[in-house]
Amino acid sequence: MKTKIIFLLIIILTAVLRICDIETKNMWFDEVYSWKLSQKSVTDIIADTSGDIHPPLFYIVLKYWIVLFSDSVFSMRLLSALLGVLSLIFIFKISRLIFKADKPVMFVLLLYAVSPVNIFYSQEIRMLNLNLFLTLGSVYFFLFSMKDNSVNYLILFVLFLFAAIYTHYFSLLILFTIFVVLILKIISKQNTFSELRGKFTAVIIVNALYIPWYPVFFSQISKGQPWRTVNSLQDTGHNFLNYFKDNFLSVYYGFEPIHIQYLSLFISFFLLAYLLYCMFRFLNSEVIISADYNYIILFFYLPLLISLIISFKHYIILSRYLSIIIPYLIITVIFFSTTLFKNKIQTLLFLFLFCVSSAGVYINYSNSFKNNDYRKVISFIEENYYNKSIIITEPHFMGWSIEYYSKHSETKLPVPEIFGWDLKMQLDSLKSRKDIDKFWLILDYSSLANEDYVSAEKVLNQMGFKKSLEKTFYVIPAKVSAGYYVRQNDPEFKN
Repeated sequence: MKTKIIFLLIIILTAVLRICDIETKNMWFDEVYSWKLSQKSVTDIIADTSGDIHPPLFYIVLKYWIVLFSDSVFSMRLLSALLGVLSLIFIFKISRLIFKADKPVMFVLLLYAVSPVNIFYSQEIRMLNLNLFLTLGSVYFFLFSMKDNSVNYLILFVLFLFAAIYTHYFSLLILFTIFVVLILKIISKQNTFSELRGKFTAVIIVNALYIPWYPVFFSQISKGQPWRTVNSLQDTGHNFLNYFKDNFLSVYYGFEPIHIQYLSLFISFFLLAYLLYCMFRFLNSEVIISADYNYIILFFYLPLLISLIISFKHYIILSRYLSIIIPYLIITVIFFSTTLFKNKIQTLLFLFLFCVSSAGVYINYSNSFKNNDYRKVISFIEENYYNKSIIITEPHFMGWSIEYYSKHSETKLPVPEIFGWDLKMQLDSLKSRKDIDKFWLILDYSSLANEDYVSAEKVLNQMGFKKSLEKTFYVIPAKVSAGYYVRQNDPEFKN
């Protein structure tokens, strides 16, 4: 009874930490994009995502979630928060398969409850927690099918992993890890191929179901994205260390005083040394693959290793794209402590990580930079808005942000005009529009085509416009400049 009460309290803690202040954080570009795409038809969502960088399932789920619960910031983020809490079910079930005692299971659940990274992504309108929930479900049903050959568990495994790979490409790393586990089980003679035939068949079915999307997947990864730069060995090393800092001390650690940044560096090196030392001892014990689910550690090590290799060519934020392996990182840390160390060491390690993560939760909620967002830009324009002025900006981020604000607030601001997808197109359109005498031009420096921004005012001067007001804001993901321009022959300019 006592154990059940503790687990119930952990569930409540998990939910409270993910819902607390859920509306406060800036709804940044990716979230605004999620909202905008969810407004379209299912057919258009599939068509648009085929030219984007993620599969379509999350946007379709969000679309119907909005139909049921509205498109308020609270409602849309609640979807991610709910999935973050529901993931606790599978983390509990997986931990139960691995650990025979309640204590390590409780350690795992508590570290997940106070995971700064999961709390952060539980308050974003993105697919990361849907992917987490689905991949956890697929791993649980896979692990359980190793114990119980029931076809029902394999069907559930296929359904969950099928949905996951249509949610985020990095769930393919989980599929690959499962395939490796099956191969290792045969190599180590734990199982024969005939015993694992059903599992191999399930993996093949998942791949077959992905055949319609594989051409899109290969097209997208072959062309890459312009903002993903090639990394040096040093850059990749920093990214690797940042992965542990983000996971246990919040993604906002970089905005904290210098002593917190030193602490984050210590935590990174400590965890890296701990995981390498434990892995070395574990490999020497020759029990990496066994009937006791020791191969669960591969669900942490393999995706991390592959992602590091990928990041050499295409920079990725590891804590974001590998948020699906947070539970396996925690399970691996606790698994090693219970396997290789005495009870006192286990408890001390847990308490250390719990205190560090709790500090990360405090940083997450106390940091003010996350609130320095597009709403300040909109408020400035609203305070200085003149009748019949139009707003010109790139449709994505600031354009869609103002559109969302206009839809959900009583405001005199119009929805921004779509004059083009970049500044050059906007200026070319203005040249042919003699009916426009005054406008706001918003320059979003997160744009990939911001090199023309420095000459924008000069070009507008040549077209007969003068800037009468301007302010620059430092927001997420980059600074934004809002300028008000008036044609020189306009009475307002003369006044």
